[in-house]
Amino acid sequence: MPTLFKSKKAMLLGAVIIFTLGNVSGVSASTTLKEITAYLDSGIRLVVDGLPFTAKDSDGKILTPINYEGNTYLPLRSVAEVTGMSVKWDDATRTATLGALWNQESESHEEISLDRTFELTLPGTWTRNDKGINKVNPEIDYGAINTKLDAPIFMGVISESKSTYVETMKLDDYQEIIIDQMKSNDTITDFKVTSEEDLTVNGFAAKQTEIHSVINKSINAAYQITFIETKDRFYQVIFWTTAKQMISSRGDLSKIVSSFREMK
Repeated sequence: MPTLFKSKKAMLLGAVIIFTLGNVSGVSASTTLKEITAYLDSGIRLVVDGLPFTAKDSDGKILTPINYEGNTYLPLRSVAEVTGMSVKWDDATRTATLGALWNQESESHEEISLDRTFELTLPGTWTRNDKGINKVNPEIDYGAINTKLDAPIFMGVISESKSTYVETMKLDDYQEIIIDQMKSNDTITDFKVTSEEDLTVNGFAAKQTEIHSVINKSINAAYQITFIETKDRFYQVIFWTTAKQMISSRGDLSKIVSSFREMK
């Protein structure tokens, strides 16, 4: 019998961290480098969007945080990408440039999931960030971020085959299981379902839930999760941000959800 629920935790709001450039190269480095005494601190835990994160280089090698004079330093590229930014390094001028992964502010753009099971349309202020969000939660099939607001909004879409569940599993049951999973997360307190609504998304039955909570006892966060049932799959379209930003962004998020289409 298939399991009732395969653990796929919704994404949570993240923390502020200090960046520094990891590896540098080039002849000109010799004129600017200064020897210091610092410490590798393997006891520092990183939490991004509410979930544990381990910084790694392009070869998968773990990069340990550095403690220097009371400040914590992390590898720039690894941490920037997981929080929705790209990093470019110009060796000639020794300049690290951070920016959005895509710069498409003027026009909306259609996006297709990597497994080609669904597509949706994002406004120009949103940038796709599968790589960064997938580092935080490997179950996310599609990720995006909007950093052009007072507080960033993150987005993740999870796609699951119905064969993962018992044959009698319905949309209401699926919604209940996911919400119960969120309630059981130790980082979430003051969990409140503030609204629930039945929807139809491009002909498919859907249920939308908004949740407000406190993350890590300090961050007032909000989530909007739209659960969609198609013939063979369940989907979660998840947005998370601060409670204040969620209230002012509901209209824009509804447009994104309504653009969801399953690909044949």
